[in-house]
Amino acid sequence: MSTMKRRLATLEQKMDPPAPVKWHRIRRYEDETDEQATAAYEAEHGPIDDGRVVMRVIINKPGCRPA
Repeated sequence: MSTMKRRLATLEQKMDPPAPVKWHRIRRYEDETDEQATAAYEAEHGPIDDGRVVMRVIINKPGCRPA
C-alpha cells in the first residue's frame, strides 16, 4: 500500500463518528428533588445507564406541570 493510500485510510477511519450518544432530558419541577425527578423519568423511559449524558431542566414557573 502506498504511503498516500495508507494516510488516506487512516484519515477516513478517524472521520467515522463513534456510536451516537443517547441524551436523557429530565424535567425537574421546583417542588421536586433531583431524585424524584430522576425516578419519574426512569419509570417512564427505563433506567439511565452509567456513562450517559443527562441534561436536567429545572422548571420554576408555577402551574406548568403537565396533567
